[in-house]
Amino acid sequence: MTFKHKYENYNYYIKKLEISDFNLLYNVGKNPLIWEQHPEHDRWKEEKFKIYFDKGIKNIFGIYGVFDTKKDKIIGSSRFYEHNKNSSYIKVGYTFLIPEYWGTSANYQLKLLMLNEAFKIVDNVRFDIGKTNFRSRRAIEKLGATLLFDNQEVNVVYELKKNVFLLIKNKNQ
Repeated sequence: MTFKHKYENYNYYIKKLEISDFNLLYNVGKNPLIWEQHPEHDRWKEEKFKIYFDKGIKNIFGIYGVFDTKKDKIIGSSRFYEHNKNSSYIKVGYTFLIPEYWGTSANYQLKLLMLNEAFKIVDNVRFDIGKTNFRSRRAIEKLGATLLFDNQEVNVVYELKKNVFLLIKNKNQ
């Protein structure tokens, strides 16, 4: 299973990043404010961010940069990972956006781009989120995801079912 290198709508596009894009992404990811609610709250440090980036590059589905189409600038990142054919799910996550885009529709639109593709091949999408990352938890709940596991010390797992996503998507269009 593979995903395309680029997805877009009128406002945003996501594209797979290459190893040479480290500085491009790090220049937006080095803001400590982005990581304050994240379990790895020092990911803004270059050596920590390099680990995050390298894992994304090595991920079978890659790592995507998120871009504002009108400004043609990178504003964050996300990825697909951990595909489970038997349980028909894939995870979407490792997402961050720069603070300028918090409280806008950017995360929602980014997730729509990714979910539209994911639901072509699976029936469920899961999200690992830091237990105290309430900003991300609220954003995922707005998409219709529900809490699946809350028995972990660091992360919780949400799940979005295809039929719920389609109902909410159709309602919002």
